[in-house]
Amino acid sequence: MSRLLVKGGTVYTADPAHRITSGVLIDDGLIAGFPDEAADAEVIDATGMLVLPGFVNPHWHEMFALRYPFKGALRPPSDRDDKPAFMAHGGDIPAISMAFDRFHGLVDALTDDEALAVARYSLWTQLRSGVTTLGDVGSVNKPAALAQAARELGMRLSVSAWVSDAVCGRRSRDAAEALARVEGLMALQDAHVQVRPTAVYATNMTDELGSGLRDLCERHDLPFAAHVGALRNEARAMEAYFGVTPVRRFADLGLLDERFTAVHCAFATPEERDLLVRAGAHITHSPAKYGPAGESTLTETRQIPGLRAAGLDVSLSTDGASLPVPGMAENMTAAWQAYTEMAADPTALLPTDALAMATRIAAKGLGFADVGSLEVGKRADLVLIRADDWRYLLNPRPLEAFLTLGGSADVETVIVNGRVVKADEETLRNDYLEALRSFSVRCLGVELP
Repeated sequence: MSRLLVKGGTVYTADPAHRITSGVLIDDGLIAGFPDEAADAEVIDATGMLVLPGFVNPHWHEMFALRYPFKGALRPPSDRDDKPAFMAHGGDIPAISMAFDRFHGLVDALTDDEALAVARYSLWTQLRSGVTTLGDVGSVNKPAALAQAARELGMRLSVSAWVSDAVCGRRSRDAAEALARVEGLMALQDAHVQVRPTAVYATNMTDELGSGLRDLCERHDLPFAAHVGALRNEARAMEAYFGVTPVRRFADLGLLDERFTAVHCAFATPEERDLLVRAGAHITHSPAKYGPAGESTLTETRQIPGLRAAGLDVSLSTDGASLPVPGMAENMTAAWQAYTEMAADPTALLPTDALAMATRIAAKGLGFADVGSLEVGKRADLVLIRADDWRYLLNPRPLEAFLTLGGSADVETVIVNGRVVKADEETLRNDYLEALRSFSVRCLGVELP
């Protein structure tokens, strides 16, 4: 690879010291230093730009095959007859568990060609909005298709599988079948793809499946992630079906340790909070997604900022839905605004803290040690954002201005491993729409307009 110098911008490194520089030198795909000049280097003039590390999204679901049904693209233009979704008002846990169990079969219904076309477009939407490292927590797509799309685009992916063997404690399929799906992920690992087993929801997992996932993680030295303590009604439902609260169940199964990522986790009981803190678990949440879904994950308990104050790593992520959800930029904005408002303290979460939660801290939680910040020796993943229009006038802090009035659509250039990312977006889009139409008519019985 050639040497590349990105110069003239405002570079936020997101390292532990939160350094700001004006130049980044890239050599053979790695960060080599921070000079303003370098001989024999190709130059990208970033004057008037905000330069950030590539975003790391540790909790994402690829659900692009469901954009026609599930309150998707066939909705009327008016929103006046909308009803609360099943995650609203504390969560309809049986309905959520049943829906999640159905996704298992939808993954199998995709053809390989459909799965790849959908995966290429969905991963591209992440990449074009600045995400260079992605953590799948179970998707309505084939893991092999996601892995291939990541390789083609040059992204890093932590791949999982959508596995469920129960609905609220009632077995729906053989646990051995679900475990075989996860075991099969091991063949996908390479320089771009890592494996992280996940439990999509505690109500969709028998003890047999949970024990099997623990054994698999121990055998292959893998991290683990699960949605846990996400909704107000979850603990009561778990006690009714399993006799224990959600975090306690994962602890009893031997899955709770420092490599455990607890997704959402606002409604952990006091005992569960102590378990998480003692284990050193990683917490990730998606503040920009909660309101539209009807979840009160931040404001009702205020527990996630408390877990951060207790010393746990807390990262930001996007989650997933049948229609586009806010990107990492929007989740940084939502966290910055919500944390400071809840604390009545504008320093409770600084913009540079939000950036770290979307980059370095998220990378640590995923187990990608060589990305997430602009430090010498790390992978050269950068996001360039134009920062010289009216929104930035007279503000000497472009990151603050970006979180005030900017968003994912402002990402202008993405660099992965020292290379500017390019793709034929029109072809990716058209192939995706063709696959979506085919799958929806054949497998979902959706009549398209």
